[in-house]
Amino acid sequence: MAQRVETRDDGAAKTPPRPLWFLLTAWVLTLAGLGISIYMTISHFDKDSLVCSSGKTLDCHAVTSSKYSELLGIPVPILGLAFFVGFAVLVSPQALRSELPLLRWGRLASVSVGVLFVAYLMSAEFVLGKICTWCTAVHGITILLFVLVLFDEFRRIGQID
Repeated sequence: MAQRVETRDDGAAKTPPRPLWFLLTAWVLTLAGLGISIYMTISHFDKDSLVCSSGKTLDCHAVTSSKYSELLGIPVPILGLAFFVGFAVLVSPQALRSELPLLRWGRLASVSVGVLFVAYLMSAEFVLGKICTWCTAVHGITILLFVLVLFDEFRRIGQID
């Protein structure tokens, strides 16, 4: 069985178009993560604005005010905000249409770092013995974006840059 590969004018393989569900899912997840990150950034500086249940295990206030709520003096919600703003640029229609490998590798690198950061933050919640529901939502979104970007990379298998 032969596979037909379309080529560009310069002879390189042409990347097949992304399915619509990929684009919609990427944007919905990115905007949801951006919205939660904006809310968490506001609540980092205004503790009274954080709406979250408090209990034995679920306690956003304990997590967001712990020593793990900052990394090198930078509030974690600001790092999340920067991640989602940057990722929104990387999944913009112009960036997704671009054949530049830098943008493709930027998407993969950013979600890989995001997943590693999620692992760090989940371990911090484990050490604290507390879970933040807002944080968990961002963790889930980041993991789903990672899976989505991996899907996009596997879709490109057989293509040459």
